[in-house]
Amino acid sequence: MTSPLYRGVATFCGVVTALIVLELGLRPLATPDLPPFARPALDAFDAPVVTTRQLEEGIAEANFSAAGARLTGNPTLSGAPLIVVLGDSHVVAREIGDGETMGSWIERLARRERYFLNVRQYGWRGASPPQYLMVAGDVRDRWRPVQVVVILDGDDLGADPLNRRFPRMRIGQDDAVEIVHSPDVNPDTAINGGRFTVAMLARMRWRRVLERAPKNLRAFLNTPVEPRGPAPTPEMLAAVPRAGVKALAKAYGPGLLIVYTADVRVKGGERVDDGEERLLSACAQYHVRCVSMRETMLAARRAGHVVRGFQTTTLGVGHLNAKGHELVGRAIWSAVRPEMPRSMVQMADG
Repeated sequence: MTSPLYRGVATFCGVVTALIVLELGLRPLATPDLPPFARPALDAFDAPVVTTRQLEEGIAEANFSAAGARLTGNPTLSGAPLIVVLGDSHVVAREIGDGETMGSWIERLARRERYFLNVRQYGWRGASPPQYLMVAGDVRDRWRPVQVVVILDGDDLGADPLNRRFPRMRIGQDDAVEIVHSPDVNPDTAINGGRFTVAMLARMRWRRVLERAPKNLRAFLNTPVEPRGPAPTPEMLAAVPRAGVKALAKAYGPGLLIVYTADVRVKGGERVDDGEERLLSACAQYHVRCVSMRETMLAARRAGHVVRGFQTTTLGVGHLNAKGHELVGRAIWSAVRPEMPRSMVQMADG
């Protein structure tokens, strides 16, 4: 019979070995680090490439520039005019491959019609319009884009821009917007998800379990709650779409296109929500091109396509899947194509 000490050491070594084998086995499917924080001012076409893999929603490999641009998988055309796409985690798009992103679709559709065009896309997890306003100068100065596309969803038209993650916005007289920065968060710092894939996945799974736990149990476990600022008044909430559109139009000029990704799931979604109505009204008021994806997504669903959800998650819930990105990319190209100068085709022919 072996001693208790020997058995304990053997058990410990076996557990450590199993964890190491599990970590090595998971690395090809999931990386512990999140993508680099998007910093348009530091970006370049020849920047080093950072590859991330995940299996939270589907199983996918995504490539980014070292400055956080989500790559499209298409070759860069030297000297071509450029479209910039801005958004939240829908534009980060870790859930799909490079060639399935909306930016990749824009490039391919344009080039099929012999338009000489590149797309650069930047996403920030949990971002809202204040983030896109904050980087406006960097985007303009670095890329001189012919078009800027901002992707919005329902969260961007409610309380989130006012009291959720920084940067936030404060709405003043005549819908003037002031950007509120956090004294504790450096937006130029890359977000890091940890050193070990096993630990990252365990944290993620524990978070999902807590999200579904009863409130009393979450309170007993002292579950951290995302800090928020003061709750906005109904008048402030009603002003968010209008103030956001006005500020974005001022920041990006006539080359701005806003795309609203409606929450169309397996069922429901037919009714236009209040935020969307206010958004479309504000776009008309400030002469900003605005596209709602609601009818397009409903038509896709009638044809048997669900635009959100993945094989490892609830169908119809969560981020846009490959079909959702295709629809958004096609809608963007249809909207911006009339604004593209014919000289772009001549450049391609040349």
